[in-house]
Amino acid sequence: LTNEDQALEILQQYGGQMKQTDIVDELGWSKSKTSRVLSGMADDGTIEKLRLGRENVIRLQQDE
Repeated sequence: LTNEDQALEILQQYGGQMKQTDIVDELGWSKSKTSRVLSGMADDGTIEKLRLGRENVIRLQQDE
């Protein structure tokens, strides 16, 4: 699986939304790697990164 596939899989397991720090914990990646992978996915439109206080909430992009 690619990094993106792993991130998608974990998001799907948790109902399509979770905190970025929880993704770090679940996948065992560094914060910088997680941020880099998720930023690329946000640029692709696969996910949304929502700022909530001092942390990011990651949500699967909903098909309109």
